[in-house]
Amino acid sequence: MSRKSIKSVLTLTTQYANNMGALLQCHALAKYLNIQESVDCKVLQYQPEGYNKSWSFFNKPLTFRDLIKNIYCFLNPNLLVPKIKKQKIMRKFISDYIPLTSEQYKRKDIEQNPPKADAFVCGSDQIWNFKYRRDLTYFFDFVNKEESRIIAYAPSIADPWKEEDAKFIAPYLKRFDSLSVRETPNLLQVKELSPENNPTVVCDPVFLLEKQQWDDIADTKLEPNEPYIFCYFLSVTPLAIETVKKMRELTGLKVVHFNLNALDKFKSEYNIRIAGPTDFVGLIKNATYVCTNSFHCSAFSIIYRRNFMFVPKNMANERITSLIDKFHLSDVFVSKDKIKTMTIEDLKVDYSRTEGCIEGFIAQSKEYLHNALKDERQDNQACR
Repeated sequence: MSRKSIKSVLTLTTQYANNMGALLQCHALAKYLNIQESVDCKVLQYQPEGYNKSWSFFNKPLTFRDLIKNIYCFLNPNLLVPKIKKQKIMRKFISDYIPLTSEQYKRKDIEQNPPKADAFVCGSDQIWNFKYRRDLTYFFDFVNKEESRIIAYAPSIADPWKEEDAKFIAPYLKRFDSLSVRETPNLLQVKELSPENNPTVVCDPVFLLEKQQWDDIADTKLEPNEPYIFCYFLSVTPLAIETVKKMRELTGLKVVHFNLNALDKFKSEYNIRIAGPTDFVGLIKNATYVCTNSFHCSAFSIIYRRNFMFVPKNMANERITSLIDKFHLSDVFVSKDKIKTMTIEDLKVDYSRTEGCIEGFIAQSKEYLHNALKDERQDNQACR
């Protein structure tokens, strides 16, 4: 069938998430498509089942302990008020930086009156992780292939699909005109399920924008007037506490903790609890050192060529391992044994030996997206 030129694009990702990285990658892909690919790109305002859980001030009480935590949070303004203020900041970011469709869709709306566009792009983030959801909307089952092109840009599967899930999803993968994933470990499974698509690995959307484009939204109002170690952890482990303590001892610098919880386990000099994505970018941009267990905090550390340490946690290490291995930055990983002998030189990241690899992978990813929209196919080879 002949292909019409692409003028309108709808992306589908985790635009509803109350999460720094999720919102920043959503913004990045839409902005890149609008500016670099000169299309009219909107983010599909899709509301999957349970989408508002991340916006809840309280956890669903599954146990008596959960119930007590919720009551304590409700009665303690030091816990509840920062959550309320942070949510306001996050919603403002969505309003200011994410071009949502005017229409909101739930699954029944998608089935009854599916949205229209010349092309649909799903990704990035963990939209194909069946631990979180098993929703065919994220595989564009509703799209009429005679009218529209469907493209996967860097969706994350995280843990490989179970055999029954893989068999279920294989026919939907084959419908894609262009197929990619974000993590290298997931590529083999996707290739086995849909070899004719010639799937490839591409970078997270945050890497698609130039550093100057991130500078344009980076907010430095929370930045100290002195050098600092920036800490951002999705969950604080004993190894994380030990690592930050060692970095503080070696450098003599104060700690800025972008704290997702009430308790500051790092005893930081700057404990930040009310902030949003633009503050997140700004604080990484100007940090002397960064310590984290977050994928997107690591990604922005690389974008700004910051010295950073990654503290492994029990979950989702495949995602960050894929990123770090791709850029040959394995020295950033922290272990108990490494801390014992760590020197200040060990905190420095030598980007000079991997600069070409980083830029090459980003260029390959941009080419994949460009060709997908132009319906041009090619083998992508970079940084093997």
